[in-house]
Amino acid sequence: MNNNIFWIAPIVAMAIGFLPMPYGYYTLSKLVVCGSSIYIAYHLYEKKDMTFVWIFGFLAVLYNPIIPVYLYEKQIWMVVNIITAGIFFVKRETLEVNKE
Repeated sequence: MNNNIFWIAPIVAMAIGFLPMPYGYYTLSKLVVCGSSIYIAYHLYEKKDMTFVWIFGFLAVLYNPIIPVYLYEKQIWMVVNIITAGIFFVKRETLEVNKE
């Protein structure tokens, strides 16, 4: 299975969120980012990278669609999304298949 989807999909979802979209899109976007954060946190836990386990755990809570976090300003979410996309991009190698 190609694990690239778990770092590419959240970045794309957040990038599309810069456009004026209906509210339902943002709920879908949060679901994608939250799910990917949990998936990557699990793989980081297996690699014992506890700092980023906590960071991705925080992202999962921040982007969870069940109990939403409201930042009230789209500009604030834009900055948060850029930082989040950077974190996903930096940790993309976490999902590489072991070459043993």
